[in-house]
Amino acid sequence: MPTYSGFPDPGSTTATALNTTSASYIGGSLTSTSNIFQDSLSNSDRNDYYKFTLNSSSIVTLSLTGLAANSDANLILTDNTGATITAPNLSGNASENIRFTLNNQPSNTYYARIYLVTGTVSTTYNLTMSAEAIQDSGIADDTITLANTNRDISASVNAGSYSATDFVASTGKGNITDPSDYYKFTLNNNGTIGINLNPSTGNADIQLLNSSGQSLQPAATSTQTGTNLDSISRSLAAGTYYVQVYANADSTNYNLQVNFTADPVDQGGNTLATATTINLPATISDIVSTVDTQDYYKFTLTSTALVDVKFTSLSADANLTLQNQNGSNIVTTSQSGTTLDEIRRSLNPGIYNILVTPGAGTTTANYTLSVVAQTIGADQAGNSQGAAQNLGILNSSISRSEFVGNIDTNDYYKFNLNSTSSFNLTLSGLSDNADVQLIRGSNGQTIPYTNQTGSTNETITNLPLSAGTYYIRIYPSGSAETFYNLDITAQPQAQQLEINPGSGSSNPKNLTVWGNTLYFTANDGTTGIQLWKSDGTTNTRITNNSGFNPDALIVFNNKLYFTATDSTYGTELWQYDGTSVTRISDINLNIDSSYPSNFTVVGNKLFFTAVDSSNTRKLWVYNSTSVSLVDINPGFSSSQSPTFTAFNSKLFFTAKNNTQLWSTDGTIGGTQVISVGGTTQSYPANFRVVDSTLYFTASNATSGYEVWKYQSGTTASLLKDITPGNNGFAPTYLTAVGNTLYFVTDSNNDFNLELWKSDGTANGTVIIKTDGQAPNVGLGFFFLTAVGNILYFVGNDPVTGLELWRTDGTDANTLLVKDIWTGTNASSQPNNSIPTSLVNFNSTLAFAASDGSNREVWFSDGTTANSRKVSNINATGNANPDRLTVVGTQLFFTANNGTNGTELYVL
Repeated sequence: MPTYSGFPDPGSTTATALNTTSASYIGGSLTSTSNIFQDSLSNSDRNDYYKFTLNSSSIVTLSLTGLAANSDANLILTDNTGATITAPNLSGNASENIRFTLNNQPSNTYYARIYLVTGTVSTTYNLTMSAEAIQDSGIADDTITLANTNRDISASVNAGSYSATDFVASTGKGNITDPSDYYKFTLNNNGTIGINLNPSTGNADIQLLNSSGQSLQPAATSTQTGTNLDSISRSLAAGTYYVQVYANADSTNYNLQVNFTADPVDQGGNTLATATTINLPATISDIVSTVDTQDYYKFTLTSTALVDVKFTSLSADANLTLQNQNGSNIVTTSQSGTTLDEIRRSLNPGIYNILVTPGAGTTTANYTLSVVAQTIGADQAGNSQGAAQNLGILNSSISRSEFVGNIDTNDYYKFNLNSTSSFNLTLSGLSDNADVQLIRGSNGQTIPYTNQTGSTNETITNLPLSAGTYYIRIYPSGSAETFYNLDITAQPQAQQLEINPGSGSSNPKNLTVWGNTLYFTANDGTTGIQLWKSDGTTNTRITNNSGFNPDALIVFNNKLYFTATDSTYGTELWQYDGTSVTRISDINLNIDSSYPSNFTVVGNKLFFTAVDSSNTRKLWVYNSTSVSLVDINPGFSSSQSPTFTAFNSKLFFTAKNNTQLWSTDGTIGGTQVISVGGTTQSYPANFRVVDSTLYFTASNATSGYEVWKYQSGTTASLLKDITPGNNGFAPTYLTAVGNTLYFVTDSNNDFNLELWKSDGTANGTVIIKTDGQAPNVGLGFFFLTAVGNILYFVGNDPVTGLELWRTDGTDANTLLVKDIWTGTNASSQPNNSIPTSLVNFNSTLAFAASDGSNREVWFSDGTTANSRKVSNINATGNANPDRLTVVGTQLFFTANNGTNGTELYVL
């Protein structure tokens, strides 16, 4: 910005004016560059004239500033004759400004006059001068009619952009006036128009008009002050519009830019009737605006589903509404700004609509819409306690996967505990907030529990629950909609049923099931060994006879039979009918004892052996009325216990020093010898009935000890000669699993026991896995026990030792269940958990095992994960559980807690 001072005093007339066009100053006509002249006025110099010229019609800007205080000078714009064109005539030392449009007259000469107002002695001043050439296009466009003819910019706008430079000036602001410029454009498509007006030196504004030249509703105008940029952005439907550029009490050149972005092809129908059909899952990109205010999408659910409708991107505020088939609103979300709206709703099969609308004040919103449906399976859990899904007795792990939400607000599960248990629950897989309620009994007593917020897992850990009925309620928090995984476990807590108080042991034995009650013998430390019963809560002593010593309990014809001793008749057969105890026999008369044993029930008869007055052990039978002798010759060895079993409504047994196989129906005539290989000394043993066949081990003195089978008649047959030669090791642990016989033998005398199975034929009698391959290694195969169609056993492995195994009869599925006691001992040999007392506890295997910490009760479903210790009776030693006995839903056993001796326990 050039500044001039110290120049000769400007003349006081036009003839003597300072010529600014000289090379000493501007060096030509005024330009847009401002030039400052600094001088002063006084009583002797009251007028200063400055001469300037223009190259073209221009907007001239003159400014008088820097007046002294208490002074007054005025600024006047004159023509080449000195006649006044315009003057602000402000009083005092206020700055004065002139902005005026001037024609490029023939002389092209004008003057700026500064004069001192009467009464003012003197003042300094600054005169600033510039001129901007008017860039008027010369197009006649100051009305809409003219714009239709002369200013149709449609082609450029539809192509994307238009740019023009022009001029507007208000009336009274100069010799040149052009109050408005109009531009016409016709849009071929809906879209977004962007209009920018950039004034150069003065103020101008814009507005967008409809095809009639009227303001849009709402109005589309921009009235920024001064030279600030004016902008309009508006969504427009296809049609004709006008842009008006107008001077706002000013004059200025300007640059106008009009940009247009056509909307993409409309994806959503504009009415419910024209809704666009979509197939799920769907992703849609579209626009809603002041022109396209509604996008409808229609979808059909063929099954119950969780529907997730959400924006994945937004350029401006837009809202979502989910409607039913008739257009009634189900739920609406209207997040502000570009926050992404989402609707998550469970819906029944049917037709639904999605409506997308622009938010308040939004002109255009680009959006991407995602619609996903996740099928909800048939509801398995009832919606009330009365309709709860019954999980039965909870004594292991149970898992369920379900859904709760708008269409299924409650899921109830019912379970029972037969004993005090440690309860655990996990609710996982949540995408929204679901809560848990644990209820005791049908009266709705809620067990206190704190629920988590959001999608955090819900957990209940080691909550002690007494025996009884419980309900689990899963429900959504508020409007939550979520799938879930429910996992629950109950670990029974062993309850001691102490009989001998204090540190003494009651040593319960003969654990026998009669109905839903356990009967057994025990010593309370006061009355000696007596007959007892227990319901799992209370122990009741049945007898109180000195020296009674009941033993060998068996249930026959809905009564309990056993041996017992009194001072008059010795040890004989007794009966308990649920009310009273009665002696049944006195086989060895008076004080002498018959010592009954080998009790075996065959139909409606109870067989046993007993010693009569001849001091010979013989076979006897009781038919619920009388005891009679089944006299066979020869009898039983006094030094060995015979083997008895029931088969085909007869008693099969060993006699003649256990060397022969016999059968009887309880009569002399119905008693016979069964031939085993034609020898009189076959030594039958290990009886096992499988379906319609009696299996046992015996030797024919030629093939050695092998498995034999019998079905009817008087002759048994060899199943298969497995071990060559006249071997001396008999197969053992004959066990039935369905129609399959399992047993253990040594097929090649290499001292590796092997597991075999048989379907009753020689070809179907085969080894499981390979000899010498675990578990067919060394010592093993104890306690073969069937649970369903699975055989559990104690097998040997050089790596894991004696542990729990299982098989379904195939090599592939003959597996170690769990290495319960891991690691090796001081001799670098594997630790052995040695499971014992294996029993089928309501389709779960129960057993005793050592894990290196203590020996307790374990449960297993055949998997490693669900093989777990369920008691902690002796935390610092071995409880040594034994005699595991199932009574309904209860498991009784004996154990020692290290303080109270060996007592009765129940799970």
